[in-house]
Order: sequence, then C-alpha cells, then structure tokens
Amino acid sequence: MAFKNSYLAELIKKLKKWRHKIIYSDNLKSIIEKTMKDEYTHKKAYKLIYYLKNKGYLLSIKKEIFYVKLAEDHISEDLILEDRYRYILHHHAKGSTDNQRYIWWLKALELWLNNFSIPDDVQVVNPKKQSKEIVVAGKTMQFKKYSSKKENYFKQFKKHTHKVKMGKFSFPYSSLELAILECLYNFDEIYDRYTYEVIKKVIRKSTNFDLERLSKILKIWKHHTSINRLYKIAKKENKTLAAKLLPIIKKWSFVLDV
Repeated sequence: MAFKNSYLAELIKKLKKWRHKIIYSDNLKSIIEKTMKDEYTHKKAYKLIYYLKNKGYLLSIKKEIFYVKLAEDHISEDLILEDRYRYILHHHAKGSTDNQRYIWWLKALELWLNNFSIPDDVQVVNPKKQSKEIVVAGKTMQFKKYSSKKENYFKQFKKHTHKVKMGKFSFPYSSLELAILECLYNFDEIYDRYTYEVIKKVIRKSTNFDLERLSKILKIWKHHTSINRLYKIAKKENKTLAAKLLPIIKKWSFVLDV
C-alpha cells in the first residue's frame, strides 16, 4: 500500500519527538489519526505501523508497545532492556492491577541487599490477577493473586511493604520480614540454592529484625511453615535471632518439623 509522502513525512517528524522512548499502540494510532485526518481508518493505521516497523522507525517490544527510533539507529535489545525495563515494568504492572500491587519474594529480598539488577522473572503480588507475562526482551513478570472469597489477604500483606525509588519510578516491595517468609513459603533447600544463600546472608547480618512485624504477619494466619523454616536456618546461622523467634512461633503459630 502506497502512503502519501506529505503525511508520511509529517508522521516521521512527529515520531522524532519520541526517539529512544516507548510508545503504546493507542498513543501511536492517535498520532496517526491526527496526521491522516479524514483519511484515517484503523486498517490504514495498522498498515502504516507495519510500514514504519519495516523501515526501521519502530521496534516491537511486546504486544501494543513499541520503541521509537530513527531508521539509521542501530539499537540492541540489551540496550533497550537496560534503558526502558523499569518504565515498562512500572506502567504494565500499574495498568494490569489498577495500581494495587507490590514486588514480593526473591526480588524483594534482593532489593533489601541493594541488588537492583534486572531479574529474568520478577514476582508481583496483586488482589486479582494470576499470570506470567513478558515485560521486554524475554524478561517476565509473574503476577501472584493474593485473595480468596473469604479473605482479602493482599490488603493485609500490603501493610507490610515499603517503597524503593528506581530511576523515575517508585516500586512498592515486601518488608524484609515478609520477603523472607515469602521466599521460604515454597522452598527446597537443595534446589533453591541461590535463594537459600541469600536468606542465610540476610540472617547472618541481621540485627534489626522487626519481631513485632513478624508477629503481625503471623496473626494473618499465614506463613506458619515459613516461620519454622526461618527458625531452623537461624539456629545454624544466628542463634541470637533463633532465641527471639521461638517465643513468637509458640505464641502466634506452632512448632513444626520442617
């Protein structure tokens, strides 16, 4: 399909303002519609997007999301990943969960150790969605639903989160105490070696565990297995912490052979 040079040149001029930025399909089609005016149709817009991709002005990041560049720009997926991962993660998670979410499990624990590296898979707790989706360049986001017909567990656990600034965006993530319990929830000491080593590192260093927070989390009537696994590891790595954990387990949970 041939496109008029007049509006094609105007569209490329407008897209230059988005160079090295992410643009969503709806925004892109809105720009195309304003450029084509009365000649606009959805069919023409899709064909024009396909044309711009072939000519090197757009890179598909994932469905309905594009990276804008000039035809002469040579940009690798790794560069886009490093530059735009947190932007896409923030907007995708926010839009998919009505802004009700937080980073949990291993990545949350790594954040407490000032590890801000981009993970292969980031786990996000929310009250309504259970799925695994691509963020960008093969990196995935796993949505974990934390609710039931009887209990809104998400709302209760969300109270035990903090926020961390990464670039321009703030990300809510599990408190140190909650992150450890989450990591130990479905845990195998043999197969989850990396997680185990991270937990041991935190336990060895930790002198400021919030024991009151641990008690409040156990009152939600979750993580009984996790708190016992934490106690088992602490007996080897931090006996002072283990001695403090046992009375909490006896009061708000029960002792298990894990």
